[in-house]
Order: sequence, then C-alpha cells, then structure tokens
Amino acid sequence: MLDTIKKKLTLENFMCLFICLCPILDIISFLFRNHFATSISPTTILRPLIPSIVFIILFFREKNKKQKIMIAVIYTIYAIIHLQTFQKLHNDSSYGTWKNELQYIINYSFMIINLFIFFTVIKDKAKIQKSVYISLSLYILSLWIAILTGTSSSTYLEGIGYKGYFESGNSLCTVLLLSICILLGDLDLKDWKKIGLIILTGIYLILFSGMRTGLFGFSLILGIFAIGKLLLYIRDNHTISKKQMVIIALFVVVAVIVLCLFGPKTLERRKQLKQNEINNIDEQTQEQRYVTGDILNLYKQIQAGTLPQTYMSQEEQNAIVKLCEFAREIKLSNVNLRAQQFIYNTFLLKEQKSIGLLLFGNGYKNQTGELVMEMEVPALLYNFGFIGFILYFGPFLVLFLYSCYKAYQDRKNIQIDRIMYLAGSALAIALSTLSGYVFFNLSSMTMAILLAYLNGDGFYYEKLRNSRRGKK
Repeated sequence: MLDTIKKKLTLENFMCLFICLCPILDIISFLFRNHFATSISPTTILRPLIPSIVFIILFFREKNKKQKIMIAVIYTIYAIIHLQTFQKLHNDSSYGTWKNELQYIINYSFMIINLFIFFTVIKDKAKIQKSVYISLSLYILSLWIAILTGTSSSTYLEGIGYKGYFESGNSLCTVLLLSICILLGDLDLKDWKKIGLIILTGIYLILFSGMRTGLFGFSLILGIFAIGKLLLYIRDNHTISKKQMVIIALFVVVAVIVLCLFGPKTLERRKQLKQNEINNIDEQTQEQRYVTGDILNLYKQIQAGTLPQTYMSQEEQNAIVKLCEFAREIKLSNVNLRAQQFIYNTFLLKEQKSIGLLLFGNGYKNQTGELVMEMEVPALLYNFGFIGFILYFGPFLVLFLYSCYKAYQDRKNIQIDRIMYLAGSALAIALSTLSGYVFFNLSSMTMAILLAYLNGDGFYYEKLRNSRRGKK
C-alpha cells in the first residue's frame, strides 16, 4: 500500500494535479472576489503552492544550483530596475501603482518557473492528455451548470454572452481553445467521450461565449485538424472512399450552416460596437470623433493648456496629441481601443527617447486608464522593455520557432499531433498579440506552457528518428 502511494507521489503527478485544479481555482477566485468584493482571494496563495513545492524540491535535488541562482539574480535585477523606472515615471494619470506592476512581474516570473518545471518533470505525454481532458471537463461542466441554472455571469457588461463562474470571457475562451488543440493532437475517432467533450466545448464557444475568439478560434482549429488529417491521408497514399467523402461533405455543410445561423448572434457585440461608433460624436462640434471621449477630453485640455502639470508628463501629452491627430487622419474607429492603445504607446516611446526605457520598459500600469495596452506581446516589448520581452516572451518564441524548424525538417514523417500542437502554440501567440492576457492569466498560461512543452519535447524527435531508421 505504502509503495503504491510512494509511486503516485511523484513530481510529475503533482504538476498534472496542478493542471486539473486550474478550473476549480478559477471558480473559487471568481466567487470569492465577487461575493466579498475584494481583489485578493485564497487562490492567490493556493495556486502557486504546488509549483513552488516542486521547484524547491528540484532545486535541492539537482546539481545545477549555481545556474538557477544566476538566472534568478538576472530576473530579480531586471524586476528592481523596472520597478524603479516605474516609480520615476509614475504620476497622477497612471492607472496603477507599483504593487499592480509587481503583480505582473510576479505572474510572468511564475510563468518561466512553470515552463522550467514542466520541461523537467513531465515524461509521459499521456498524463498531460488525461490531465487536460479532466481540466476541460470541469470547465465545460461548470459552464453548462451556470448557463442552465441561470447563474452565469455575462461576458460583456451589456449582458451579451455567458462566461459562467469565471472572471474573463477572453481568457476562458483561450483556455478552452488551447485545451482542444492538445486533445485533438491525440484524438482517437473511437473515443466518443473525448469527441463529445470537444463538441460540447464547441457549442459553448460558438453559441454562448458571445466572443469572436470563440467563434472563429474553434472554427479555425477544426479546419486545421480536418485539412491536416486529409493531407496526411493523401500523403500516406490512402484512398478516400465514397463513404468518407460523404462524411467530410456533411461535416463541411453542417459547419457552414451552424456558422450562418448562429454566427451573427455570436457577433451581436460587434453590431453593438458598430452602433456605438456611429453614435459617438464630439458633443461640442457634433462631429464624428476618432478616439474615446476621455482621450478626446484630455486632448482638448492639453490644447487649451488647462491640464494640471502634475497629471501627465510632457512626453505623454505629446503622445496624446499625436494619437488624436493621427486617428483623425486615418479615420480610426473610436471603439477600436486596442488600436488606440498601440498607436499611443508607439508615439510615447518615440517621445521619451530613452535607451533605458527601451531596455527596461516605461511601466505597464504607468499609462492612463484607457491607454493601458491590452495586446500582451506588444505590451511586453513596449512597457516591459526589450530585456523584459526577451526574459518573459523570448523562451516561448524560441521554442516555437525551433519547433517549426524541426517540423519542417521532418515534414515527410509529421503526424497530426505535431500539426495541432504547432497550431495551438501559434494560436496562443496570435491571441496574446491581438487580444491579450494569454501568458498573464495563470490558467491560459498553463495551457500555453503545455503546448510549448509538447512542441519541444525530446522524445517526439527521438520517435521520428527511430521511425525513419525503421523505414530504412
């Protein structure tokens, strides 16, 4: 009995348990914050508990302690310099404090620690598949319970979409999409439980999430899987029977019908934003405006010279002016906040003209409320600097590019698992770049790490090499 327990108490199993607990911890966090109206929940302590214990065990078990200490020192020095820079630039317009900025540093550092742990302790790909299956099942079960009982929170403030007992609809959709990529990589068409789970997830993403991320993301993933399977089938000189052709045709027809019937309802939010864009006018001139009302008011105060000196630096004021003038020139949509954030932060870096800020960042939460960048990858480069970008996003980018290179080298032997893992990693990077909060959110971060591991694991390439030797 004791021997059985000891065998199960492995670091690998602990990290698999961590994957399974992600939806439960997300729900606890949401319920606790909303019930007690606080920014702190028990999950703040519970979530990093397992990875921290595993990392400490690895630190004392492995011999390369000096290397780990050196890397930790590098990340610590960067964090100190970044926070000092943040404080120097902080003013009345800044959206957050140094404590908010520190939270981002901690989350991204935690992400790197988890990346190291998964690459070190995970040996069995089947355990990842099982853990992700359990995790996704808990997500979907809780979502459907919330929707059917009428207790679900809305994805948007206007009441559009459902996101169950979770904080962010965007992060939730990201977790579900990345989980599907992992499951499709090892899908047995006879495994009806897994297929049923994917279908239920797809129904939620397309019909109930209310987000483009869910609608287009799920359609894209299924499209890649279907095309990948078809191309591999042809590559391996298999002939397609009439029955299989009928099934494929029916699948395409059903998919098109579902998108046509329910897609417009899912995009209800986009219709509302379009109407808001038309209705948003400058109250003084009664003309169409090309930035938000708050940004336009800032612009007018700057132009009139009535903005308090302590509210915003001269560089920030210049960036606001250039944003508004550029937005008017290109007739930018006033509801396209991400574009306004990107343009403003680009102008701000040019105005600041500082090598130090280019290297260590000008502070993510140092920007005025509406202009804090939601797009994560550009924010890592702009607000955390080139060094922060390399330290936090660099490992994922290198792993992805290396995986693409290795997949291309072994393209004659590539299988559907490699295609879906690469697609998942590409989707994570794309969503992080265009939408945001993929690598910051702890649950979606975990799925992105798993995809990076599955893409970069050594046993896959060893398996390919062995298969090629076998052919010879």
